[in-house]
Amino acid sequence: MEADLISEYQRRAEKVLERNKSLLDILTKLQCANARVARSVVKAATACGCVEIGGRKSRPEREDTQLRGSLCDECRGTVITEMGEALFYTSSLASALGIGLREIVESDLCRSDMMGRYSLR
Repeated sequence: MEADLISEYQRRAEKVLERNKSLLDILTKLQCANARVARSVVKAATACGCVEIGGRKSRPEREDTQLRGSLCDECRGTVITEMGEALFYTSSLASALGIGLREIVESDLCRSDMMGRYSLR
C-alpha cells in the first residue's frame, strides 16, 4: 500500500509540473521549500512558543532531539503544509532525473539497515 501511495504521489506531481519541467526551476523551488520548512519550525519556537529548541551538544548515547514541547495545531498544520511542498519538489526533481521515489526510499532503508545508528546523518 505505501509503495502504491508513493508512486501515485510522484505521478500526480509529474502531472502538475507537466508544462514546466525546468530542472533549474525545480531545484530553486526545492531550496525555497526547504527554507520554508526550517522557518516554520523556528517560528513555532520563536513566535508561537509551543516548542523550545535547545542548543547544546548532543550525545549519541541519548536520543535527544533538543526539542521540548509539541507543536500546537496551527504550527503543526503550517509545518505539514511546508513539508508537503518540499516533498512535492523532491518528487519533481526525482522525476526529472528519472528516479522513482520508491527507489529512493528502498535505497535509503537499505543503507540505514546496513549502517544502523552509525549512518553519519
